[in-house]
Amino acid sequence: MKYFNFVGFVFALLLIAMTTTGCGSSVKQREQTIADSIARADSIARADSIANVANMIAQQTPEKIKEFYRNYVFGTSTLTDEIVTEYCTEKLIKKLREDYEYEGGGYAVWDFRSGSQDGDSDAQALTDVESLGDSKFKASYFDMGNVQSVILTVVLDGDKILFDEIETK
Repeated sequence: MKYFNFVGFVFALLLIAMTTTGCGSSVKQREQTIADSIARADSIARADSIANVANMIAQQTPEKIKEFYRNYVFGTSTLTDEIVTEYCTEKLIKKLREDYEYEGGGYAVWDFRSGSQDGDSDAQALTDVESLGDSKFKASYFDMGNVQSVILTVVLDGDKILFDEIETK
């Protein structure tokens, strides 16, 4: 039994010596290997995170656009300060304020429409939301009976998808 204890003790000392000396490799080499492994893991995690963000935007944005058009563009709800921050970035909010033509403040929700003033006022509806890639979405709609569309660019702010730019087509 003493023999096995002695062999175990020698083995433990050998293991400690190999660990501290690196068994022929330098400490710097081991540190670099560890740093490289951490960098690879971090890179993989970032790629997964980017893919998850892209998937989230692709899945949730069409419904957010539909909800916005249903309630505020063609609906009867007013776009208040509180509501506009749920849908738009500060950059787009500034544009909507600047485009508003009346005293008292407000937001130019008509920037999301065709600008048509003549036509069938009952023919207003969002017909399609299509992903164009690069966080751009095309919202197609009937407005006063006219077929129109806008391109919305979205961004992710924390866990909220926000409209950042609007381009009339």
